[in-house]
Amino acid sequence: MLNNPHNPTGKLFTRDSILPYLEEFALVVVDEAFMDFLPPDQEQSLIGLVQEYENLVILRSLTKFYSLPGLRLGYAIAHPHRLAKWQSWRDPWPVNTLAAAAAIAALQDTEFQEHTWKWLPTARNQLFQGLASIPGLQPLEGAANYLLVESQQSTSQLQAQLLQQYQILIRDCLSFKELGDRFFRVAVRSESDNQRLLTALKSVLSAEF
Repeated sequence: MLNNPHNPTGKLFTRDSILPYLEEFALVVVDEAFMDFLPPDQEQSLIGLVQEYENLVILRSLTKFYSLPGLRLGYAIAHPHRLAKWQSWRDPWPVNTLAAAAAIAALQDTEFQEHTWKWLPTARNQLFQGLASIPGLQPLEGAANYLLVESQQSTSQLQAQLLQQYQILIRDCLSFKELGDRFFRVAVRSESDNQRLLTALKSVLSAEF
């Protein structure tokens, strides 16, 4: 199973880099929960290949791009033969009526899609540059709506200081064993929210570096 863009690094893998796995493994599941954040001319989705590869399954979510976490709404795209088999296994009512209506409305909101594709790259770059300018922090470039940041200071300590002093909560990466206590992830938000985060980080870390 792969996720693309990757969570938590935000790295975007090209289609060509994933294709060899389709020839090697009996089942390849690609979680594209954050792919919607890329405009059509930049995304690297494998949806167009599900008819050709019966071993390919694409997972998509409406909780990320469309901010619908409470609905827990997502879907799978795969070869018709596989979906027909899954159809016989699933519950009769996998999605409630209100959630289905919200999904249809969200997917049809092209104005929101275009607006997000327009503002996100600029906001993400500004946040990246701001984080990179703070001593002790090294952000990683990403393609989604978040950035992974390496910290020379304990993330647990930094998290506690930001919450106590500025009421800002950053997401630690302790659930990712390979990263440990020296990485955190931040969402790309509005310019004012991003600046508030940067100001708080500078203040907290100024005593350390």
